[in-house]
Amino acid sequence: MESTPKNSRFAACLQVFRLTLRRQFHSRQTIVVGVLLFLAMAITVIWAVPKPWSPEPRTGEQLARQILSPLFMGFLLPLISLGYASSAISGERTGQTLVYLLSTSIPRPQIYLSQFAAVLLLTLGITLGCLASLCVTVGMDGVAVLREFVPVVALATVCYVALFLLFSGWIRRATFLALGYALMIETLTANIPGVVKRITVSFYANSWLYDSSSLGLEPNIPAYDPVTGGTAIVVLIAASLGFLALGMWLFSRKEYE
Repeated sequence: MESTPKNSRFAACLQVFRLTLRRQFHSRQTIVVGVLLFLAMAITVIWAVPKPWSPEPRTGEQLARQILSPLFMGFLLPLISLGYASSAISGERTGQTLVYLLSTSIPRPQIYLSQFAAVLLLTLGITLGCLASLCVTVGMDGVAVLREFVPVVALATVCYVALFLLFSGWIRRATFLALGYALMIETLTANIPGVVKRITVSFYANSWLYDSSSLGLEPNIPAYDPVTGGTAIVVLIAASLGFLALGMWLFSRKEYE
């Protein structure tokens, strides 16, 4: 029985998904991410060891305030996301393999969606795995912290991947643009008073934590003015869909060399 065009197209998209997942995992980005995760784990373990002046074990609330919020949410999460998403399409262009991919019969939006799904699966696995590893350093208290952070980290990761994949389809050296955004916008702008920080993904992720968390998380700067958790969720979902749709449109119309 001959396969229908729809089944053939699905098989082709699945192959693009597999190739992208394999290529991204076996890349220099994985080495860099592995080093960052090792350093984060070492810092957390050293932090969790009881000190002579403070023999009491660390609590989940302390882990959330002193490690997860500043180190993981503010630094590692955007860096892991940009490491894979920003190099997905731009890496194909640099390696001169994108033109062969575009010459196939697969529609460009489906190619883009296949790469998005592969990068998102890999990034979610690493970010959530890293989060779980950091939480277990404080024992059972970390389980409650993990439950609070998992939905926030998952949705923030989707938004970051959609944004950085958009960068990847837009310019050739997307990693530099994504890195500049992560360090200058997400890290600096998100920690200054005023409304300009509302353009960052981290602002809405943190607002969600501040509103719904039972861990007592609060902003570290005056006049932070977080939004409600419901508003943060809506904005993150809308931004993710918007970045994905814009990336698909740009990828479909852009002429690549």
